[in-house]
Amino acid sequence: PPLPPLPPCSSGIGGRRACASSSSSSTAAAPAAEEVPAVTKQQLKAHAIQSGVPMVGFGVVDCIVMTQVGSTIDSVLGQSLGISAITAATIGLFCSDSCGVLFGGTIENFAQKMGLPSAGLSGKQLELQQVKKWGTLGRLIGVQCGVLLGATTLLLQKSDKNKEEQKEAA
Repeated sequence: PPLPPLPPCSSGIGGRRACASSSSSSTAAAPAAEEVPAVTKQQLKAHAIQSGVPMVGFGVVDCIVMTQVGSTIDSVLGQSLGISAITAATIGLFCSDSCGVLFGGTIENFAQKMGLPSAGLSGKQLELQQVKKWGTLGRLIGVQCGVLLGATTLLLQKSDKNKEEQKEAA
């Protein structure tokens, strides 16, 4: 049987929670499970957009930092310290993941200020499998788009062949 609802609580002084005691005894029958309102396609789409847009920012930051740091370490320290390309890429990944954690709040705050459509989902609706799937899909598409956008910086890099040609011409 489902558990009875918790008594209402409020935040008190010093962040302590003050809860009213429940007047019903523990042997009383539990109330029937509340029915969760149906989720509309419009709400699912809005939820996917809300979930995905911040991930575009994460994908851009992740890709740019990883490729730039990795390639810089490979070209600057790779030969002098004997670091392999895969080791340089791993260091780039370490730096990009760190930046994701450090700038995560900034990216999320920026996304919130964009005026994205609100899904207006309740806490119970957010727990529905269908809603979770749409949120995951939004995040997946968002991070993939962000990585593709971030990867465009690779088009601006000069290849080793071009660098060698420039050195020979000078």
